[in-house]
Amino acid sequence: MPKIVDHAERRAALAAAVWEVASRDGLDAVTMRRVAAAAGWSTGALAHYFDDKEELLVFAFETVADRVGRRIVKAAEHTRDPLELIRVQLVEGLAIDSERRAEVRVWFAFLGLAETRPQLAKAGRDAYRVWRDRVAKTLTSAQRQGVVDDSIDAEREAAALIALVDGLAIQATFDPRAVSAERQLEILDDRLARLAIASAR
Repeated sequence: MPKIVDHAERRAALAAAVWEVASRDGLDAVTMRRVAAAAGWSTGALAHYFDDKEELLVFAFETVADRVGRRIVKAAEHTRDPLELIRVQLVEGLAIDSERRAEVRVWFAFLGLAETRPQLAKAGRDAYRVWRDRVAKTLTSAQRQGVVDDSIDAEREAAALIALVDGLAIQATFDPRAVSAERQLEILDDRLARLAIASAR
């Protein structure tokens, strides 16, 4: 009887292998051979899922985005406060612990590669679009609940907040002493507090 292959399980194993290689050894190490070895597969088996390294890199990028997205969804289950929910959606992009610092390094390395790789560029655009939309929708919900001023443009504010998080994450990666986890959270919380203050006026 032929063995039944669980493709979802195999893709999860691949995602774990890609993350292991990318976070430990950098993007240059994300090759068909290295990922196959990390997954305990043959290169031929991996070729059933990816035609070339380009597809593998896109999958690796999407793996990072999915890791962050899953944490956001899980954390969001514990709050109904719209401003706290916005905070949850943004904090995951900060470099505040070893796991997130590794994600930030890999994330921006991918974005650097995207300059010359159209598939990666599209994956990056899609990931940021999903993030902006998520934050903008939560801001709109907060406006409906009277927590955030109606005059604020939710889409513009979402883009600004994400830009703030990206900037903090980059600075923290290069200078973690000056931009510590505590400092990153302080700056983000100050910005969010100003949204809340504006709604109370």
